[in-house]
Amino acid sequence: MKTTWLVAGLGNPEGKYFQTFHNVGFLAMDALAARFDLQFKKKGNLLFTEYPANPNTRVFVLKPLTYMNLSGQAVVALSRKYKIAPENVIVIYDDLYIDAGNIRVNFGGSGAGHNGIRSITELLKTAKYTKIRIGIKPEKPPKSGNANYVLSKIDSDIRPAIDTAIEKAVNVAMSLAQGESLAKMQALYNTVNVNDKTAKQ
Repeated sequence: MKTTWLVAGLGNPEGKYFQTFHNVGFLAMDALAARFDLQFKKKGNLLFTEYPANPNTRVFVLKPLTYMNLSGQAVVALSRKYKIAPENVIVIYDDLYIDAGNIRVNFGGSGAGHNGIRSITELLKTAKYTKIRIGIKPEKPPKSGNANYVLSKIDSDIRPAIDTAIEKAVNVAMSLAQGESLAKMQALYNTVNVNDKTAKQ
């Protein structure tokens, strides 16, 4: 019997949001698709493709077209269609409080105010799925405020760090779908912020 996974990257589908910090989930899905030469297809509010991981595993790759705040609609639609259990759902999204270049992996827990995660949890009726957070925290507090910062274009200075974090997130998602343990992925990839390290010393 095949095991089916869903990897969803969160973002907004409108052009003005492309290449913004809030859309790093979409960028991660684009990177995953490029890695395996996959082509997305559109159906309703879903933009998705499938990665044949191995003979016993199917992995669906999803970019919700519902806008961030309604991400749960697309995640639940695909989950129901292919009978994907919540524990086999992996969601990749931005986190303003994690240093750029870092990621954190966890199972369950809250979305810390992230509207996309709130929508998914409400519609799945559980928080028991895997979350991979891509750090987008700038070195200095943004002058324009957090809301404007997350919707701003990723600048060239921070882009290499963001790309590094995206690559890590894709690696984790694919490893989990291939049967690697969550604990191993957390040990390999979860880090604390530079300032947090300093405070603990």
